[in-house]
Amino acid sequence: MAYATKDEIAADFKDITFSTTTNVKAADVDGFIAEADALINSYVGMKYTVPVTAGEGLSLLKLLCRSLVSSRIKKIMEVKQEKSTNANQNVQGMLMSVSDIMKILKDISTGAITLAGASSLISGGGFSSFNYDEDVEPVAKKDTKQW
Repeated sequence: MAYATKDEIAADFKDITFSTTTNVKAADVDGFIAEADALINSYVGMKYTVPVTAGEGLSLLKLLCRSLVSSRIKKIMEVKQEKSTNANQNVQGMLMSVSDIMKILKDISTGAITLAGASSLISGGGFSSFNYDEDVEPVAKKDTKQW
């Protein structure tokens, strides 16, 4: 399941179409979406079952995917664009910077940000225990034999 579609990506720009004759081809956009999804899943998959298919977590990942792909397309268009007198050609609304996206993904993988609606992996990929699952803090008593 892709976190974004071509139409959602195109909606982030003022005036852009993806076809077989444009600077950024429709097939390229599909590839960019797949690559962004792979990057997102590589981080999110450290903590949650991927792909995330429900809840607010899905909405966040959709935003991250759209931001990554739109940013990449904007940079390509700036390089390949022919001279134009139209100042608004291929103007993109700013979503999120790539560094902001990478920080969010790292925070998700470490558990600093939780994805509502996403299925958590058991013990972060390790073993499962009642204490871990119920967030029971270990209690150590000073100056007593506990074992």
